[in-house]
Amino acid sequence: MNTAGDGMVGENQEENPQQEGPEQVEPCGTVSGRSKGDVSLSPEQEEGRETQRRSERQKSNQQRKRQDESTCQARSLEDPSEIMVQQRVHMKEKLYNCPECGKSFAQISNLLVHQRIHTRERPYKCPDCGESFTRNSDIISHRSVHTGDRPYSCLECGKCFANFSSLISHRRIHTGERPYTCPDCGKSFKRSSDLSKHRRLHTGETPYKCPECGKSFTQSSNLVSHQRIHTGETPYKCPECGKSFKQRFSLIVHQRIHIGERSYKCPDCGKRFSNSSQLIRHRRIHTGEKPYNCSECGKSFSQSWGVLRHQRIHSAETPYKCSVCGKSYKGKDSLKSHQKVHTA
Repeated sequence: MNTAGDGMVGENQEENPQQEGPEQVEPCGTVSGRSKGDVSLSPEQEEGRETQRRSERQKSNQQRKRQDESTCQARSLEDPSEIMVQQRVHMKEKLYNCPECGKSFAQISNLLVHQRIHTRERPYKCPDCGESFTRNSDIISHRSVHTGDRPYSCLECGKCFANFSSLISHRRIHTGERPYTCPDCGKSFKRSSDLSKHRRLHTGETPYKCPECGKSFTQSSNLVSHQRIHTGETPYKCPECGKSFKQRFSLIVHQRIHIGERSYKCPDCGKRFSNSSQLIRHRRIHTGEKPYNCSECGKSFSQSWGVLRHQRIHSAETPYKCSVCGKSYKGKDSLKSHQKVHTA
């Protein structure tokens, strides 16, 4: 026996057989919303149909919301603890606070996952390479690196992804959509995680703390990079000469030596450099800029090493020592001049 809702759907289908219901995701190769025999619609008709679709979706969402509220009320008679959780989700009430950074969550399970940021716990380990992750969803995405499984394909450019959420984020490159807006400055982002990182600029929050020296950072990737100072780890190795680096960017800059790439050109003399910092230092020759000042006498220098070398005049420091006689000097040039005495 059909319910009243079922009967209404049947009547609508008889009156307008081609009327579309809520939008559905179709398999690759199908044509959405039109059979082979359909006559092409004018732009006005297409716009009218799209308006109708939006109206149907809004009605469907409102019905689901009312059903959720009814379900919550029904459950309250059966399981009071369950209804409390449901109500927190609907009301966006966040009762579980992180003792480290103060961030709040509606459910304790989300708090427990979040706390792994501070404890550095990574319980999900990849059986192929041993890399560990804080969440199960992260390891599922990671394993596609080994399996090569990327079932989600972008219709615009053909790029494939291991999970649907990555595809959704990627598609915003083509659409230009930036749905996540900062309430402080109005800047918009493609991903919610990018907005969360950005907002720490306004709040000053630095939840990622180094256990060695106590220095804290806004992003976990910055903490990982920083910790290599303490461990001495240099995981980025040049395939040409074998030299290793702490940062991936440092390796990229270094590799320009081998390929001869010099992308940064001086607008004054045309000289080229492999990285922007070299160009900035060089341009001080033309501008006369000397941003490094001696705290003792006020003398200025264009390079940081210049002021460091100069300050030894004011101190008794003589770091350059002769390996033959043990005599020491303030500068490297002075040591080289002295060493000629031994080689003469």
